[in-house]
Amino acid sequence: MGRLIGSLAVEPDGQSAYLLRMPILVIQHSNTSSAATIGEALVRHGLRCRTIRLAAGEPLPSDLDGIDGIISMGSSDSATDDGLPWIAQEIALLKAACAAQRPVLGVCLGAQLLARALGGRVSKMTDNASVGLCRIDLTTAGRDDPLFRGLPWYGSWPSWHIDEISELPPDARLLAKSEECGIEAFAHGIFAYGVQFHPEWSAERVAELCDDPAEHLAGDGFDYAAVKAAVRDEADSIERMALRFAENVASYLMPVERVNAGIPKDIHH
Repeated sequence: MGRLIGSLAVEPDGQSAYLLRMPILVIQHSNTSSAATIGEALVRHGLRCRTIRLAAGEPLPSDLDGIDGIISMGSSDSATDDGLPWIAQEIALLKAACAAQRPVLGVCLGAQLLARALGGRVSKMTDNASVGLCRIDLTTAGRDDPLFRGLPWYGSWPSWHIDEISELPPDARLLAKSEECGIEAFAHGIFAYGVQFHPEWSAERVAELCDDPAEHLAGDGFDYAAVKAAVRDEADSIERMALRFAENVASYLMPVERVNAGIPKDIHH
């Protein structure tokens, strides 16, 4: 007999109607590049996260066993630096996850690594760096994509990088672009997404970086004080967009239903 609520058996003894959830792997390339609002949304939606801190020397898993999805975060490292001790393994892991149709989200450096894993190219930006608030324009495909549902077609998002995705992977869809970068977001199938900007950041996070800019990405003499003032003026908008994007990730890209085949789903592709 199952567990009872009143006189109704809701779950058979010893066997849940749902499979045990495996964690979403969060790859943190630096000690400060957490999943932030995205990770918080996953937890609110009942998902588990397992963080690998590469900067602290923690190793990547050798395979996808026990992993329901991957979120690869940003860092000041270059996606083209094949001398990094973990880069080949991470690219291989992202490639394997895509082949196995495990959900993958790459953010900034993570998006560049995902692009490489799928056959795209990454290069150094020709015009300095993209630092501060960047106007991101959704393409027609991006406007229709569930990952950007409820978000402005033309929005100002935090950005902080000197490399860019210079060539989309084969069969990828361009979802967003900017004057600084021709590729700001892309999708490959319905399981893999990369975003070059930082949808998980708050205005406070950008201000912190302006106080201690990693490797002075924008060069000597750049007006970081102006960036701080701009993001503080847009703080409410940045927070609203960050929360909405995070909810879309949790409810569309990595919902619990993806790991429970046969259970009725609320989200359809």
